[in-house]
Amino acid sequence: ALIGLVLEGMIKQYLYGIWPVAGAWLIGGVFILTVLTRMGGQKGLGIEGLRWQTSLYIGLAQVISLWPGISRSLVTIAGGMFVGLSVSAAVEFSFLLGLVTLAAATIYEGVKLGPVIVSTFGVASPLIGLLTAAVSAFLAVRWMVDYLRTRSLAIFGWYRIAIAIIVGVLALAGVVR
Repeated sequence: ALIGLVLEGMIKQYLYGIWPVAGAWLIGGVFILTVLTRMGGQKGLGIEGLRWQTSLYIGLAQVISLWPGISRSLVTIAGGMFVGLSVSAAVEFSFLLGLVTLAAATIYEGVKLGPVIVSTFGVASPLIGLLTAAVSAFLAVRWMVDYLRTRSLAIFGWYRIAIAIIVGVLALAGVVR
């Protein structure tokens, strides 16, 4: 959080744009295909095997995801795998860490923009959105953990590479800016 606050201006100035985001998608896709898929699948520690030191390492790895398009989940799953977690345990830990991280970001933005949000949308709509997002996240993580118990991360690598290429072509053609 502190690093994000310190670097917020530079990140917005240099990394918010089509090319940096498409580059992040491409780098993430290649990383998944060349590193994560070769690390193995379910061999490794369960989430109960984490120590606070390794949890801190995974949390610090999130700093990389300040680059838009890198994916907080990708970085924390990779961090979990690097410290010896199985893929499914890394996904579960990523979700738990995301609860803390995204709750902190939501509170920060809520304090900063809360009055504007309430005056524009009222109270009910943002709360319904928050509840819907929480339920969707829970279901998505549950599906992802089940999916990764029998399959590799490769499809996500190919997806990121394909999106990066499509967006790059559209940017070169002047369709997106």
